[in-house]
Amino acid sequence: MKTTYFSSILLVSSIFLLFACSEKEPTATPQPRGGEIKVHLNHTVNGKTAERDQFLYMTEAGDSFQVTLLQYYLSNFEFHSPETGWKKMDKYQLIRLNEAGTHDFTIKDMPFGAYDSVRFYVGLDSATNHDIDKEADLDPGNEMVWTWNTGYIFYMFEGKFIDNNDVVVPFAYHIGMDAYLMKYEMPIQSVKTLSTSATQADLELQLEIDQIFRSPNLIELNTIAPVSHTFDEPALTTLLKDNLLDAFTAK
Repeated sequence: MKTTYFSSILLVSSIFLLFACSEKEPTATPQPRGGEIKVHLNHTVNGKTAERDQFLYMTEAGDSFQVTLLQYYLSNFEFHSPETGWKKMDKYQLIRLNEAGTHDFTIKDMPFGAYDSVRFYVGLDSATNHDIDKEADLDPGNEMVWTWNTGYIFYMFEGKFIDNNDVVVPFAYHIGMDAYLMKYEMPIQSVKTLSTSATQADLELQLEIDQIFRSPNLIELNTIAPVSHTFDEPALTTLLKDNLLDAFTAK
């Protein structure tokens, strides 16, 4: 009788231990390890949202002009946080003024922190620039490469202006080549904070298109070559590049 009693206790204890061991700890909800910054490009001329194919604008030198085409590469983004320093993100983006869908993109896997400054290139680093066997935004089919000189066009700006004889003259300024890579570093006017409770932030980059003609080098369209592919007008390209270095702000 006692044997049966102890056997029963042993059986119940074994079952209890079996179920106790089988119970799993509750699965913890995974916490995000980083966030993302959504970048939006805003293009202006004379302080207003840019419009194409209309003689709406005046350069600082007094030339009436219109924008017909604008496209350029942004790359090598870095964001600064006082806590962690600079964080480099591998991102290339081809911006086309006439394609609104290219004005927005997302930089993912950003470590949590408060970001107060940004760096980026207009153009591509040397290693990328001389290897045009790429896809997506770097695909040569995007017509942002020179077939006669292996390399990408960093900044393509075309339009028309009215010369001193009231004649409409097309212009085209294509900036490329390693020496004309444009490097930017600027404060972000509104600090972008990423945390477990705020995993997304918005950054606006504003490009003043007419800055290319403004300062520090005042450009008179009547007095310069209407077409430049960089190599054929290095002095002019340097003036345009220096002006563009003041064309972006980050908000």
